[in-house]
Parts: sequence; structure tokens; C-alpha cells
Amino acid sequence: MKYVKQHFVTGMKVSLPDVLNRMEDGIAAACSAAVEGIGSVTTGDTPAAGIRDGKLCLTLPRGEPGPQGDSGEGLSDNAKALLLSLLAGTAPNKAAALAALRAEWGLADPDADTTPEAADAAESEA
Repeated sequence: MKYVKQHFVTGMKVSLPDVLNRMEDGIAAACSAAVEGIGSVTTGDTPAAGIRDGKLCLTLPRGEPGPQGDSGEGLSDNAKALLLSLLAGTAPNKAAALAALRAEWGLADPDADTTPEAADAAESEA
């Protein structure tokens, strides 16, 4: 519906219901054309935007693919089994399982100065 400006002058006779109904029709048309949220967002070769069913729909251009990252080594089957046994509480020897994981991952055994118990004792002495 195209807007037609109404020009009112003093002394003009107007049909108030007709004027108000036209105003209401214009408000309703403006509201139905308004964007009420995001519709679809897709990728394509060129950017585009449009309104479908009162929703903003976008097409964003595809970017260049980035470099492939290092896939990493992952966990060995032995490490997985040790972790599962520790987490499930079924490890026959918790200390041995932890030592095996540390050895496989090249981590040093914690010494008396780096354990949580040693830190707690140091705090209580201070």
C-alpha cells in the first residue's frame, strides 16, 4: 500500500472514521513489513540480504579455508585404560596407575614440595 499524504486545512470537513481507518491501515501495513527476527543465514559466492515472511535472511560469502592444524597424537589405548580405571575407582593400584601415566606422558613424579599436602602444610606454618 503506497502512502498518500493527507493535507488538512482549517474549516475542512473530514470524515473522521475514514481518516482514522486509513491511518490504521497504514500502521498495520508498516508493521507487517517490519523485520521480526532473523530468518536463514547461508553461505554463497556473493553477499545478499532479503526479507522473507517478515524475517531478515542473509547470504554471507564463503571465506578462504584456513590452514589444517596438527591432528595431535591423542591418548594411547594404555592411557585410556589407566584413566578409566582411575576414574571408575577400579584401579588395582592407584599409585602404580598414576606413575604409569606420568611415565607415558613424560611428566615427573610430584615431590614432597609440590603436592597439595605440602602446600597446605607450608600455608599452616606461615
